[in-house]
Amino acid sequence: MKKQSVEDHILTWLKTSLPSVAGAITRETDLIGDLDLDSMSMVSLIFSLDEAFHVGTDQMGDLVASCRTVGDLIAATEQLRHERV
Repeated sequence: MKKQSVEDHILTWLKTSLPSVAGAITRETDLIGDLDLDSMSMVSLIFSLDEAFHVGTDQMGDLVASCRTVGDLIAATEQLRHERV
């Protein structure tokens, strides 16, 4: 079975967790401006990413705080994932 990519995981999580969001979610989508992610949603997302990719919740939390777009979040997760290998 093929493992899910970071991008697929994040996009699936966002679409599943935020069903009220209208329109497509892309790498350019703003996490707060377009998706209205609150702090509890961000914490849930961080734990989901750690569970799927073992990136560490403490480091992921620090990086997520600096992410503005979905693309930023994908890049940050991929960076942590590669650092942990």
